[in-house]
Amino acid sequence: MLKIYGLNQCSTTQKVKSYLKDKGLEFTDIIDIRDNPPLVDELALALDAVDGQYTKILNTSGGLYREMGLKDKLKDMDQTTFLQTLSDNGMLVKRPLIVGEDKATAGSKEAFLDAVWL
Repeated sequence: MLKIYGLNQCSTTQKVKSYLKDKGLEFTDIIDIRDNPPLVDELALALDAVDGQYTKILNTSGGLYREMGLKDKLKDMDQTTFLQTLSDNGMLVKRPLIVGEDKATAGSKEAFLDAVWL
């Protein structure tokens, strides 16, 4: 059973929920990423899926990203600090975050979702 972290009112999260359903994949109800941010271990799985590229699992279009000045801080941030920062601030995570037993993805690109989940 997959976990989906996102926002119920987010159209991208709803789109991916429909995608998963159409593909016959089982998943939980959407976990509100603000109230229940993902664990560091779950985020590490998503980071592994994109070969450690921070910006591939980071919500770079959100206000919190700009408020925290992360664009300038990322180049000097170690992976442990990066993952903890996202776990502490769920709105920094690219949505939706889908977590399985041993893998995870962030975002909604169907080609990437197909490659990982099918």
